[in-house]
Amino acid sequence: MMNADEYLKTLNDGSSWVFTKQTVSNFNEIIQATNLFENIPNRESTNIEHYFSEHHTEYGITTDRHRTLVIPQFFGLITKTPFYKKGGQYNEEKTTAVYDKLKTINPNLNLYEYNKIITEQILKLKIHSIVDTANNNQDYHILPVIFIYKVLKELKNVHHINSVSIDHLYTYILTCNDYSQWEQAVYHIANNSPISSFVTRYKDRSRVLTLIKNNIKLFNIEQSTISINPIFDDYFDFNFMKKYDIEELHEILFRDVDYSYFLYNIQGFDVNLIDEPKEQINFNELNVYKSEIIETEETEEEKDDNYISKIDSINDDNVNTNVANGAHLIAPIRYDETAISRKYRRNPLLGKVAIERAYYSCENNPHHETFISAKTNKNFMEAHHFVPVKYQQEIWKKYKINVDCVENIVSLCPTCHRAFHNGTKEVKSDLINNIFNKIIPKYKSINFSINIDEIKKLYDL
Repeated sequence: MMNADEYLKTLNDGSSWVFTKQTVSNFNEIIQATNLFENIPNRESTNIEHYFSEHHTEYGITTDRHRTLVIPQFFGLITKTPFYKKGGQYNEEKTTAVYDKLKTINPNLNLYEYNKIITEQILKLKIHSIVDTANNNQDYHILPVIFIYKVLKELKNVHHINSVSIDHLYTYILTCNDYSQWEQAVYHIANNSPISSFVTRYKDRSRVLTLIKNNIKLFNIEQSTISINPIFDDYFDFNFMKKYDIEELHEILFRDVDYSYFLYNIQGFDVNLIDEPKEQINFNELNVYKSEIIETEETEEEKDDNYISKIDSINDDNVNTNVANGAHLIAPIRYDETAISRKYRRNPLLGKVAIERAYYSCENNPHHETFISAKTNKNFMEAHHFVPVKYQQEIWKKYKINVDCVENIVSLCPTCHRAFHNGTKEVKSDLINNIFNKIIPKYKSINFSINIDEIKKLYDL
C-alpha cells in the first residue's frame, strides 16, 4: 500500500471520476427522451438531430438538442456503441430491456417498484463512464455508489468515523481506479492524510456527487461532508452488500459487451434507495453465501440450459450488434490457479449476436429444422462456443484471444448442439471438420490462428 505522499504524486488534474457533462434533471424527462427516440420512424435513415429538434416539445422536453439522448444512454435505457465515442448519430442504437420493463410499471400506481428499477440503474453506473471523450478514466473500473458506500461503511464500523470531509472523499475515494483500492482509501482517510492540491479542480468537473444526490438517498451529502444515510444503511447493507459478491462483480465488467449486458438488462437487485424501506431487517436470516450477479459455471455444460434460456429471452429490438466488436481483445477474468475448480462465464448477449448474424439458422446445416421460439417468434437456435470456454485461460495465454467472443460462437439447432456434447467421437469429429471450414473467415478476422488439430484435442479427439 502506498503512503499518502506516494499516492498524491500519482494524481493529476484529471484523476477524479468524471461523468458526462450533460446535467441530469429528472427521470421523467429521461423517460420522455427515450419515448421520443423509440417513436422515431425509420430510425436507421432519419436525421435524428432534426427529428429531435422538431418534436421535443411534444414530449415535454425542455431542450431541442438531440445530444440529450446521451442521458438515457448513460442510464441504460438506450444503447451506446461504442461507449466512449464522442457524439454518435443514434441511427443504429436501440432501446433496452430496462426501458421495456419501466414501460410496464405505472409510477402513479406502483412508485415503489418503479423506483427499484431507477435505483438499480444508479447502482450499475460505472467509471469509466458511458461517455468520457477525454479518456481521463479510461482504466477506471469502479461502480461508484457501491465503492463509496464500502469505504464509508468500513470507516464507520472499524474506525468509528461517521462522516468524511468532501475534500478527503475527492482525494482518496473519487480517484481510485480499482475496487481493490478500498482498503487504501479507508487507511488514508482514517489517518487524516493530506488533501490533494487538485481538489478544487475535481469538485469543478466530477459531477459524480451531484448525480448521486439528485437520484438516490443512500448518502447525506452536505457542502463539506458526506455520510451514510442511517435510514438506508442496514437496509442496503443487508439486501445488497451482504447479498452479492461485490468484488467479483467489479472484476467481470471490464469488457464493454459484459457491461452492456449488465446495464441494459434487469438484474433484479430488488432494492429501493429512493423511498424509505418497507422491510424490517432480520439479521438472523442473513445468508453468509454471497450470490453472483452474473452467474458462472464450473464446466461449459453446467447451467447450459440457463445460458440458452437467457439468450432466447433477449429481444432483437434491444440489441445493437456492434457491441460485440472487440470482445476477443480483453483478457478473461482471472481465476485462482490453486483452486480445485475454475469458474467460467459466458455472456448471453454475445450468443444472441452470433445467432442473429447466422439469421437464426444452424451453421452446421442451414436446412436442419427446429421449432419456433415463443419468445422470439423465430427459429429456436442455441449458441455453442466452438473453442470451449473452459479453455479460455490457456487460449488467452497462447493466442491473446478471449474465446467468449462472437467470432468463436456458432448458431446450432438443438440436435447439433447436443451432438457436440453427447455424440460419439466420430460424430464430434465430423461436426468439427464441417464447422471449422465455415468459421475460418471469422477466426482470420480476429487473427486467431488455432488449427483444427488443436481444436480436436480440446474435445479429447
